[in-house]
Amino acid sequence: IDENTRFLYGEMPSNPTLAFFDLEKVAALAHKHGIPMIVDATVASPALMRPLAHGADIVIQSVTKSLCTSGFGVAGAIIAKKNIPCKVDNDALKADFCAYLKMLPARDNGPNLTPQQCILIINDVRTLRMKMDVMSRNTMKVAQFLEQHKGIEKVNYLGLESCPLHTVASKYMFLVDAEHDELYGKPVNRYGHLMSFEVKGGAQATRDVFDAFTRIWRATDLGRIKSVATIPAISTHSQQGEEGRKLAAIPSTLIRLSVGAEHPDDVIRDLDCALGVLDGKAVVHTTPEYSAGGASSALLRNPV
Repeated sequence: IDENTRFLYGEMPSNPTLAFFDLEKVAALAHKHGIPMIVDATVASPALMRPLAHGADIVIQSVTKSLCTSGFGVAGAIIAKKNIPCKVDNDALKADFCAYLKMLPARDNGPNLTPQQCILIINDVRTLRMKMDVMSRNTMKVAQFLEQHKGIEKVNYLGLESCPLHTVASKYMFLVDAEHDELYGKPVNRYGHLMSFEVKGGAQATRDVFDAFTRIWRATDLGRIKSVATIPAISTHSQQGEEGRKLAAIPSTLIRLSVGAEHPDDVIRDLDCALGVLDGKAVVHTTPEYSAGGASSALLRNPV
């Protein structure tokens, strides 16, 4: 941090390796230097983490992800405190950052949502809390299964006690209002829908497992109501190059998995069958009679 530093920025939990940090300490560091703390909380969503309550000044969300689980909405969100610390000589920006964005940059550049996008997003946001609760519980069960599988080298999920960042994540990630819920009646940790895991056997073995998924959707999206997986090294992070991915701890054997709201046993069954290819087992792709239900391996039925 020097005189040219304008803000500190962190993604928590991060995509795809689930990095996490002690927000209160990092925010205090930012404020010591008179700059704002910005947090990307897309993976957690407001249902599981409230960064503004822990020292962040600005929070950004990819609404397209966790907040809009249908995947139909495309948007982003910015939430900010009033009177943020800032070295930029702009009183309006510091006094009310969000109002400043709406009145000037948004007005001049026009990045505003259509009414249709708004209604699609609002419809999903209404059920955000319950969905994040279900998907978090599902992800925990899937992570526990993978942690014990002989074909898996490593599992990244903040909910696992074996995760080095479990303790610090437990300080910040809670299901909002769980203490007022008759189902829980007390604060309850929830760690989100995103996890990743490394497959034993190298890049080709990883690709073979990935290609064997039948129920899990193979795409670069995340935070959907359905389970979605990708290999970051050949998709979302392919342009980083080998050296960049090495610095980011994203090996070619890493599969990112966003667990949806399906029954977790169905997701586990799909993972177990796919991992069977490591033992030479064949995966049978059945042709659906009517609909594949969104399965990525769906085949078109040939006419008789």
